[in-house]
Amino acid sequence: MYGDLALQLVTASHRSTLSTTPQLPLPKYALPLILSICLETRQLGQSITTAAEQHGQVSLSQDKSLVCNLTVQHLSARRNKRCLLAYLSTRVGGIKERWWDSGGSLAYLLSPQAGLGSGSGTTTDMRGNDLETNDKDLRSNLSPQEIDFMKGYNNLMLDYKSDFLDILDLNASIDRPPKELMVDVRVIRDAGEIFLENGEKVEFRKGERFRLNRSSIERLIVQGFLEEV
Repeated sequence: MYGDLALQLVTASHRSTLSTTPQLPLPKYALPLILSICLETRQLGQSITTAAEQHGQVSLSQDKSLVCNLTVQHLSARRNKRCLLAYLSTRVGGIKERWWDSGGSLAYLLSPQAGLGSGSGTTTDMRGNDLETNDKDLRSNLSPQEIDFMKGYNNLMLDYKSDFLDILDLNASIDRPPKELMVDVRVIRDAGEIFLENGEKVEFRKGERFRLNRSSIERLIVQGFLEEV
């Protein structure tokens, strides 16, 4: 039946947005299904055009069954388009949210370590919540166009906040204002050697604890490498 593929697409997308709140999950881009929906929509358009040319304006005004058939096909094509736009809009929202949850770190998002393997795992968002994910890595789940969008969105935000970066960091967490400048953290994922703002080099290994300046490691906390203790 017309629209079944489009319904399947939006249903799967809706279920995925409910599975790991508050962060929108990003399952693999459904390219085969999208291509099938586009093909069905083109076939509907061709069928409408062919019928209109064969029967002419007189038949279209007199033959109610023909008018009904063309109307159903036209509405089905429009519905397919709306479902595709809803699917893409949901994924765009997920891409933006991933960017904010990572503290605006594009290199981290597009690296293999942004995912946690094929099994279930946890990472920490800017709200301090543990999030479960089944993503192998974010890059492999995005289409080339979505990767271009993420890079463009990153450049746009960097350009926007550059004028007042010395006053306010838009990527800093504001849900839980810090109570002190220093913070005790535990390494929950290996991060390797990191140079802090004061020039100190620290190697973050899983299980180790540190007491450091919050501003120097805020990004690592946001990305899920460290957690406050």
